[in-house]
Amino acid sequence: MSICVIEDEYTGEKRRAIKLSEEDAKDISALYKEVWPKAYEYPKEWREKRAMSEAEVKSEMDHGYYFFGVRIEGKLVGVYKASITDRGCFGEQQVVTPEYSAQGVASAMYEQFYEFAKANKCKVNYVNILAGNKPCERAMKKFNFYKTGEPWEQSKGMLVQTYERKVGV
Repeated sequence: MSICVIEDEYTGEKRRAIKLSEEDAKDISALYKEVWPKAYEYPKEWREKRAMSEAEVKSEMDHGYYFFGVRIEGKLVGVYKASITDRGCFGEQQVVTPEYSAQGVASAMYEQFYEFAKANKCKVNYVNILAGNKPCERAMKKFNFYKTGEPWEQSKGMLVQTYERKVGV
């Protein structure tokens, strides 16, 4: 399972995240359906909600959400969802297929998340991560995010911590 696994010293090929479109919705859905059901650290209802259908992905796109991902040899191996809010650029639902964990995929998405926020003149990037999740906390540190506020219950029994980072606009 690969939600927040960030490589410490990946030295292989540089990965690049790109904006995805409705033509990618089937691949996005397939990746979410592969990864989210096995993310056992999350409540079952939350995992089920995140395993979006192709139609749900397209609907999200139609309602102002952006999806970005990393393809390797044509296969979508990582994806995340972003939106522009009054606060800044919000990122969520990041996943990486297990066989590409710790291979630069998540890092490429965090780097692209920053550039997307900058291009949209957002002052901050922000995310919610599971409170106390060590791999996610390491990712936050690596990419210069800092805690804001106290942990809060995003879903029944699921505490999250909001993190943000400044974006140079």
